[in-house]
Amino acid sequence: MDYDDFAAAEKSGWSDDGRADAYIALFAPAADQLIPPLVAAVTGAGPVLDLCCGHGNATRHLVDAGMEVTGLDFSPAMLDRARRHVPEADFVEGDAADLPFADDRFDAVVCNVGFGHLPDPAAALAEIARVLRPGGVAALTSWREAEVSPTFQVFFGAMKAHGDPSRAPPAPDFHLFSRRSAATDVLAAAGFDAPVFADLDAAFELSDPGHFPDIFETATVRAAMLLQAQDPEARAAIRDAMTGQVREVFGAGAGTWRVPFPATMVSARRL
Repeated sequence: MDYDDFAAAEKSGWSDDGRADAYIALFAPAADQLIPPLVAAVTGAGPVLDLCCGHGNATRHLVDAGMEVTGLDFSPAMLDRARRHVPEADFVEGDAADLPFADDRFDAVVCNVGFGHLPDPAAALAEIARVLRPGGVAALTSWREAEVSPTFQVFFGAMKAHGDPSRAPPAPDFHLFSRRSAATDVLAAAGFDAPVFADLDAAFELSDPGHFPDIFETATVRAAMLLQAQDPEARAAIRDAMTGQVREVFGAGAGTWRVPFPATMVSARRL
């Protein structure tokens, strides 16, 4: 399937400074909850690649754990923030499906929920295998599917009730590593063995239910594309529905709301 429109939108969207800052403020607090297991999976490794490194929060944790880290991302806006955040690391702008590194360059590769932004996940996995030394470890996360994710249930429930979910361009599987059988197959095809899966807990913790739709409108690309493709009246209704459900269902006391956002991590060794 042709994902060229998706790829162009991702590249353009994540090159926007405002979107990068919104991601850091609104979305990253949930994604960052997945970092400690990733670091634990590669602790003690030699050179590490943080693939789809974004603004460098996983890189920061890896460096603080004593590792030599290179970060790669396709977003100049994110890399600018990463270089300021982690001056000890090296950062490279590049394509996950065509990594600018020699064979067997790294002992480990981590990627924290980055595969949902890539138009060719299989090519990226093959490149990870190429730049890993034999026996090297890849530790990768993805968000779990809507059937078990309250975050996606709120978003897609509102979209289905008030909008048209089919209006976004075709895109690859956003939940690749949470579909364990499919993930095992694609990892094996790329040259990995003995994958180990772990379900991880994360959540959006909010001081205002209205911040929940803000996440999707301003701090994403894929979901924002779908929202922008709706009619103005539908967008307003979708926003109101998301806000209302978060307020009614996900109260956590003391004027806060907590919406679970589960993920899966897989770690596997290169043959």
